[in-house]
Amino acid sequence: MLAELVATIAALAMPESLQSRVLASFVLATAALVVAIFPSSASLGLAKLLRPGLGVVLAVPALWMASQAVPMPMGTLGNAIWATASAALNEPLAEIITVDTGATMFSFAQYCAVLAAALVTAVVTLDRYRAAQVLHILLLIATIATVMWFGKETAGVAGPDGSTVAVLGVLLSCATAIRAIDQFRRHSRPGTIGPAPLPALSAAIIAMIVCMAALLIRTNLTAVVAALLGSGILLSMFAIRRWFLGLWGTAGVLATAVIFFIASVTVIPFRTNTDLTIALSTSSQIATERMLQDVRPAGSGAGASTVLLPIYRDIGSGALRERPTAAAAIVVDMGWAFLCGLVVVAMLGTCILIRRSLSRAYDYVYPALGAGASITLTVLAFADHGILDLGASLLIAAVFGLAFGQSVPSAGRDAISPGSKETSDWMAGPAPASRPRFASALVTAWPRVALMVLGIALLVQAIWMVLPAWYLGGHSLPTGVVTAAWPNATSKPVSVAAAREDLWIRGESRSLWDPALSADEQKTALPVAPKAFARALRSSPLRGDIWLMLAAASKRDLTQSDTAAMLKMSYYTAPNDLDLLPLRLSVALATDAVVRELEFRDLIKRDVSLVVTHRPTLRPALLAAYRSASAGGKVYLESLISELDPSYLDSMRARNSRQGSR
Repeated sequence: MLAELVATIAALAMPESLQSRVLASFVLATAALVVAIFPSSASLGLAKLLRPGLGVVLAVPALWMASQAVPMPMGTLGNAIWATASAALNEPLAEIITVDTGATMFSFAQYCAVLAAALVTAVVTLDRYRAAQVLHILLLIATIATVMWFGKETAGVAGPDGSTVAVLGVLLSCATAIRAIDQFRRHSRPGTIGPAPLPALSAAIIAMIVCMAALLIRTNLTAVVAALLGSGILLSMFAIRRWFLGLWGTAGVLATAVIFFIASVTVIPFRTNTDLTIALSTSSQIATERMLQDVRPAGSGAGASTVLLPIYRDIGSGALRERPTAAAAIVVDMGWAFLCGLVVVAMLGTCILIRRSLSRAYDYVYPALGAGASITLTVLAFADHGILDLGASLLIAAVFGLAFGQSVPSAGRDAISPGSKETSDWMAGPAPASRPRFASALVTAWPRVALMVLGIALLVQAIWMVLPAWYLGGHSLPTGVVTAAWPNATSKPVSVAAAREDLWIRGESRSLWDPALSADEQKTALPVAPKAFARALRSSPLRGDIWLMLAAASKRDLTQSDTAAMLKMSYYTAPNDLDLLPLRLSVALATDAVVRELEFRDLIKRDVSLVVTHRPTLRPALLAAYRSASAGGKVYLESLISELDPSYLDSMRARNSRQGSR
């Protein structure tokens, strides 16, 4: 319970940060290993829950992510960017599915953390009393996170969308209220002993008001309808258990719920003439639509949508907060087949949880909560990106762990009976060899082995994520060093994986700006920077800023054709990034091989036209590029400016002559 609390709070408090991912992985790895190594009465019920079929379903996404980072035979599912990068770097690179191995590994680590959170929560909540405590803890976390999100939105502070957490808060408050009402009925019976339900009911009402108010004020209609659909599932189960017992009563309530579902869906504003995965989104999805048109059958690698999005944006729109919906991101990352399979699994899980909720005499609210969350999150996946955020995904994992942990028949009795014969046999050690006993031991032990493997994998991933910080000696680089390493602010990581690669680059090339080194030692260290840039490109060939830095750092040591190839990669992988334009023009115009090539002349013309006609604040960059340009570069630049703005050409020549005389 403590591990789940720490990991979720850290992820919600520090969204999209390396520290939160490392902390969540380490804490959940420790919890998984504790559950796997130390036998307990609660862990015995996990064998009933985590059956081999369910284990295979949970392992498929992890195996698919891992396969995306494995070298593929030439000309098969491998992405063509690796062959292009291999030619530009003049070294062999294996073709793989993903376009960014770092982003894929971070997505793999997040999935392992989510899976560990769900399984550990399921083990803890096999005990019905601990299940109630976890329900209250999750409600508290969701309510506080919703208040923080609402406050940031009101203050205009940029941050991740918190509507998913607010919707979960509505569902958790509804489940808590229903459980409290059931307790009122039990407390009315003589001789009943237990906690008073009034405080829980009061807290649930307050949380419901807070979360629903935040949704109504700050978010769109889709999230509100999704919250109502999930709450409708919970209320339907409550009505069946309270008033409509029997086959016909159950059928009537479920039919009413289906009619309510269909009526609610018609209220949601659908976008026509667009891709299905973004049909419910109310924000701009122009770049996402372009990405979806180039979707590969096997996807572009888990986490690749974050890396690909800047390439498909319009020029100058890098500051916009467009985020693909979760469904669109899954299609881009994993392919259409994966999304369809995910939706099918979600619907099957909903049916299983509804059936188990109807079969429970008590505590039916937990599987009903999971069924409602499954419906709600499926709708939200086509409306926004929230369910893929680290904090929201850990909270979702805990909700489903709670739902499935309490959906197992007699889970509570299995968990709170440490004196049972099964527990005694477990603690006493292995029984004499026999086929039935061996088969029973294998069925009981394999979930613990799976948890142990998952915990070890999370520990390895946590170490992998903090390696750059260890390499730098645990100290962050000063601001002056960062400026020296990345002039003109050309390094703009678009993901946690990109930020990690930047740490490696700065660590490997830190000798370039070490004041303690002599001039001769700094000259000897100059080749380190190109090696650091090339190392980053071997795992992320779509980093246009690094391609540009490599071209700028290598133009003295490599041939002009090599510099031209690296510069061309920068143009193709970051065509619309205005921050790269000053340095890119300077490198392009200073290289004769670039100026003579027709394709480069068109690219240079596009940049110059943009600066002269639309971005006058970048005109000093043209003057700087003109000063450092080769003879052919100066002639070509003068011809371009004379066509666009002859008066500025005269001004530029005058400024250049004045500074030359100085």
